[in-house]
Amino acid sequence: MKRRRTAHYKPKLAWFSLVVLFVMTFLLFAGGFTTSIGAGMVFPDWPLSDGSLNPEGWLQDRAMLAEHSHRLLGALIGLLIMVLTVWIWLREDRAWVRHLALAALALVILQGLVGGMRILFNSLQFAIIHGCLAQTFVCLIASIAAAQSSWWFRDGHGFPARANHRLKTGGLIVCGLIFVQLIIGAVMRHIGAGLAIPTFPLTPEGGIFPQNWNFGVVLHFAHRLMALIIFAVYLVWAIPLILHRKMDGRIRLLGGVGLALLACQVVLGAYIIWTIRNPVITTAHVLIGAFFLATSWIITFFQFQPSQPVRAEAASRAPAGLGMGEASLDKPSA
Repeated sequence: MKRRRTAHYKPKLAWFSLVVLFVMTFLLFAGGFTTSIGAGMVFPDWPLSDGSLNPEGWLQDRAMLAEHSHRLLGALIGLLIMVLTVWIWLREDRAWVRHLALAALALVILQGLVGGMRILFNSLQFAIIHGCLAQTFVCLIASIAAAQSSWWFRDGHGFPARANHRLKTGGLIVCGLIFVQLIIGAVMRHIGAGLAIPTFPLTPEGGIFPQNWNFGVVLHFAHRLMALIIFAVYLVWAIPLILHRKMDGRIRLLGGVGLALLACQVVLGAYIIWTIRNPVITTAHVLIGAFFLATSWIITFFQFQPSQPVRAEAASRAPAGLGMGEASLDKPSA
């Protein structure tokens, strides 16, 4: 029997989208760790590593293990995105979701090419672009996973109508600030300015402002200043969301998760200085930053749900329970 495109909840596709998002966390860690230990150029060729898919000694050498694992995980993600895109294109009735899938496929190809150019030209510019595209890619895949979840089909998503405009605007501002911070962090990491100010919270002179300035110090100080701005803006945006009694409980939970991730980021940022850039802590800082951006973006993304003709059969097809399969989340949109 020929399958047709539908606009209702598809459990298998929803869970596969989450699997892709989960696997991406390993790719982000591998990429961040490779940069943290300075192993980005351990193999001078691309797309192969020393001319092979299984270069000699890569399992015994930390730098080779980090970079080659990063490449293998990148290839795996590329294959998973291809499967996800074809699956969505064949079964998804919502055109905007199909467009998101095509954008994800285009972005993963672009990301691979930029990573290759970074190797072939030994270019810091391509390395920085590669890091920033990774953050965009996480948000895009998170958007697809959100749009496939049964939660997406719940009318209103638990957002009080009068709060929508404020939450949308605040969410976009928060996500924009986080992304700018990630760009600053990427540039700082790749030019080796992570310890440009080697003490925290005060400077080596015991003050707030450094006495001697150069490009690395400016970047490092901007990163710290932006962290304070994001902390303040996120509190103003998220605290009312978390405390709003009429807000859907899971949205309030996401707001709290974002707050916990933000606090974790501050602690990790301090430990990067105190441990003189321990590579595991530095990589965790990058990974938590990506999680924080994705969490803030998903809260915001849910407020931009287009009107969609979800068929009445959707409610009957969704399994009962919590989370991705909650039947109450699948009633048709008005």
